[in-house]
Amino acid sequence: MKLIKQFTIIFSIYSIADIFSKTLKLPIPGNVIGMILLFILLMLGIVKENHIDEASDLLIANMSMLFIPGTLAIMDEYKYVKDEIIPFVIICVFMVVVIMAATGLSAQILEKLLSKLRK
Repeated sequence: MKLIKQFTIIFSIYSIADIFSKTLKLPIPGNVIGMILLFILLMLGIVKENHIDEASDLLIANMSMLFIPGTLAIMDEYKYVKDEIIPFVIICVFMVVVIMAATGLSAQILEKLLSKLRK
């Protein structure tokens, strides 16, 4: 029952953000707005970590399964993308490196800021 409650919280936040994004015709996808909204709610203490911890752990543990539909769609539409496969792979590899670097640097900066605030 606790897991259902936690998934309800997560998906409610996502649904609200998705409706918000579509209603205002924002160029930002609803799931990105949902992550920002969830982050803000966690930072403000409106949603506590223990309200969503088990559902979050379950989603993270099974994250690889969430890539299967996208991968199958690319395989199904391969005939349309085969001429552009080399630039596509180069862009994907480049963006993985950029995202990893940005995430690492952001985490380091945030850790330094938090350690200064704690002192």
